[in-house]
Amino acid sequence: MTRTALRALVAEDDAIVRMLMVDTLQEDGYEVLEAKDGTDAFRLMDSPDDVRLIVTDFHMPGFDGVEVARRARARHPAIPLLFVSARSDLLTAAGAPEPYTALRKPFTMAELSEAVSKLTDGLKG
Repeated sequence: MTRTALRALVAEDDAIVRMLMVDTLQEDGYEVLEAKDGTDAFRLMDSPDDVRLIVTDFHMPGFDGVEVARRARARHPAIPLLFVSARSDLLTAAGAPEPYTALRKPFTMAELSEAVSKLTDGLKG
């Protein structure tokens, strides 16, 4: 498997955090689409490109990460979901679609790489 064939969508409203996550995943060999909020994520999910992984913040302006995840799962029921949030304890109560992985902020880029690698093991482009 080559990760260069895997396309990830990163949805994060904090520009610095988003940039760090995008840079890290690109260095890890992923093709990354980036969204500044849920509305932007919806637009990117509707593009003809096949997104194979969703990495989303929980709290964002407009549509939150749970809505992004629900929409992604409606189109691709098995798509891996990684939520990044300081309040990941609220994901279940908010109705986040199972299964998902949560990474509690603050996290290191090494922790992000490890979590994404575990989620994408076995996926092909």
